[in-house]
Amino acid sequence: MYKTISRWTLILLICCSTLFAFGQTAEDDGPYHLSLKRELLFGGAGALSIGVGTYVQNQLDSPLRRELKITSYDQISGFDRLGSNFELGNSRKLSDYALYAGATLPVLFFTDRTMWKDVLPIGLLYAETMAIAGGLTNITKAGFARPRPYVYGPEWTPETPLKSGDQAAFVSGHTSLSAAGSFFFARVFSDYHPDSKLKPFVWGLAATVPAVTGYLRVRAGRHYPSDVIVGYALGATVGYLVPTLHKKKTLPKGMRINAGVAGVQLDYWF
Repeated sequence: MYKTISRWTLILLICCSTLFAFGQTAEDDGPYHLSLKRELLFGGAGALSIGVGTYVQNQLDSPLRRELKITSYDQISGFDRLGSNFELGNSRKLSDYALYAGATLPVLFFTDRTMWKDVLPIGLLYAETMAIAGGLTNITKAGFARPRPYVYGPEWTPETPLKSGDQAAFVSGHTSLSAAGSFFFARVFSDYHPDSKLKPFVWGLAATVPAVTGYLRVRAGRHYPSDVIVGYALGATVGYLVPTLHKKKTLPKGMRINAGVAGVQLDYWF
């Protein structure tokens, strides 16, 4: 599921970057500063990480169940055994819906007239965010190749070969992408509306949606608690940092620069 979203974000990244390269830039009064060099760096990092992560994960060998170092669920750490190795109800399906909810929260920006005029730069930052988060998730999954909890269930015999998807527990892609979209949404909203009374609710929503996603992934038998905790931290960090690192440089509060024919004057208002 997360691979599909990563592909779409990569396509969006390419489209937005192409438009930006043809001279489309952010509005002068927007909170972000976009430049070709910076976007090539962020966009390139996202595209490269998705490509490398997907390639490496697809190259994973398919060992038999009996070749695993851990042969039973009881041998897993006590903390991770707080989760479940079987699916509970519709947890898996509900976790997909939670992923979609978190990853697509920025769509709400379309309802804001102030932000609509900056739809291109915001869309580019969003694509960079999701591409980087998705790429880092893929690379981590491939690097650890951790079997999912259901692999230790009674229906899996020692002769059952494992596919790459069965060895993709760490980290949770659903949680990382949900957190990336949610925290990107809260960060950008706060930058455009720094004095809004809705900020506590926006940040509360941003923190809650990926947490619910992670809980559902554990209850679905797809991940251990440590998978979703690290996935949450990864996605939230990327979602927060990408727009933050694009903030325009501002002077300290009360400081102004006045330029004229006689020179430049720096004033500080108390």
